[in-house]
Amino acid sequence: MTMAEIIERFICIPSRVAVVGASPKEDRSAFSIMSYLHEAGFHLYPINPGYAGESIQGHPCLASLDDLPGPVDVVVLFISAEHQEGVMQSLRRLPYKPIVWFQPGSENADQERALVAAGYPVAVNSCMMMIHQVYCH
Repeated sequence: MTMAEIIERFICIPSRVAVVGASPKEDRSAFSIMSYLHEAGFHLYPINPGYAGESIQGHPCLASLDDLPGPVDVVVLFISAEHQEGVMQSLRRLPYKPIVWFQPGSENADQERALVAAGYPVAVNSCMMMIHQVYCH
């Protein structure tokens, strides 16, 4: 799937997004981008074991991708490379292959290559919110 297809099918049309590294802290980029995506109509699933069971911006926070109640279209990562291994293991257990979006600061060339080789659509080097603002208005 090309970046243009991802944008057209899952960014310009609000989709289901797992926000890995979601935070209730307003100074975090995950907070502001999650707020923007919510306002744009995306259905959000915050993922952060540190806040599991709590609510982040009105959405129940889950401990991991294993806890998702159903399929998501996009898994957007707001966590650094050194914290991604468990997330990648959970991702590979899903019975489908969502788009994996590495937000700036979460890039991980080894994981990106492995995901592409395994057939996952991958987005890197761009902010999901900025892409929506530029291409979807």
